[in-house]
Amino acid sequence: MKHIFLTVLMTLIMFISCKAQLNNLNDTELFEGIKFNNISLGSIMESSGDLAIIKSYFGNNIIEGANDSAPFLAKFLYNNDISFGFEDETDTGNNYDLTYIRVRNSSVIVNIKGLSIKIGDDKSKFGNLLLNANTNKFIFTDQDTGSVGLSFQIDSITNKVTAIKFIAY
Repeated sequence: MKHIFLTVLMTLIMFISCKAQLNNLNDTELFEGIKFNNISLGSIMESSGDLAIIKSYFGNNIIEGANDSAPFLAKFLYNNDISFGFEDETDTGNNYDLTYIRVRNSSVIVNIKGLSIKIGDDKSKFGNLLLNANTNKFIFTDQDTGSVGLSFQIDSITNKVTAIKFIAY
């Protein structure tokens, strides 16, 4: 009985500790509040990886790369500034869902929680938002499911943003 109580208590403490190191977002903050060069995450998701739409958002130099690593049908769209991954788990080619966005340089500005952040910015721009001390990242996730995350990697020496990634599970 004592062992079960300790196990439950430790699990609860770990859950609270992990949750305390995340910055949670409601649906509006997530889909309309996260923007990449002023294009909302919701709009990017709705594009379903359509190359013409992504080009209209991020420039005609976006190209589609080969799918040589995804387990499903996939589209990898990128240029020197930003890259996107879309997968179709139905393998029909008709239902592509956003799986990741990677910012590749400082020309892409990411808006979140009223902030405008780019690679190279100082971590002080995040103000009082929570830094995950274990990973040295500012992590933003949806408060309902935790199935998406936007992270800003902070260099421990320079205190600068070195990577910006969005992942959808």
